[in-house]
Amino acid sequence: MDSLEELKRKRFAFLHKLWELTRGNEKILVKIRQVATPLGYDENVAEPIIQYLAGENLLEVTTYGFYVSNYLDAGLYIKHGGVVEVEEALSKPESPTVHFPANVTNYINIGSMVNSNISQASPNSNVINETGRQDLKEIVIALKTALEQAPSGPDRDELASEIQTIESQIGSPRPKPVIIRESLASAKRILESMGGPAGSLAKISSWLADG
Repeated sequence: MDSLEELKRKRFAFLHKLWELTRGNEKILVKIRQVATPLGYDENVAEPIIQYLAGENLLEVTTYGFYVSNYLDAGLYIKHGGVVEVEEALSKPESPTVHFPANVTNYINIGSMVNSNISQASPNSNVINETGRQDLKEIVIALKTALEQAPSGPDRDELASEIQTIESQIGSPRPKPVIIRESLASAKRILESMGGPAGSLAKISSWLADG
């Protein structure tokens, strides 16, 4: 069992990752798995962390508007209190915040990945190269076309959410390859279940294969 200090660090790492993905925007929705997976947290680790952070009004959990068959597919919004906590910890790492101890930022996990669409700028940062970014933009266009043709329902809503996530990552100065791959894989699964256009599926498969 984690010590209290370790648990607090894991809570901060989770909230910080959510802040990164949403860029501190309280209106951006991301899935739990998009936060938990890069940190190596499974459902058993993520759930109590989320319960605490939601209880402290630092984030909000939602399933409104889309079907969820797995806890990790539920949605998350960062709350104003969560933005304040993260930004205080980052700006004054030597000082504790209301919910987190001093120097908690030392715990932040940053993954690494190298492939033809991703170039490693340093040991601790990933950069989607221009070719990969352009490929993603073309995929988004194809996905939006498929979305317009999709019938109303949970699959359509979920696909819209994945498109939003991918667009958010493309627009980020530091897009996260693991999150993009998660969303692309999910979008591919949805298109396959709906009998989506072969062209869109081929584009996604190609990007995932290159990754």
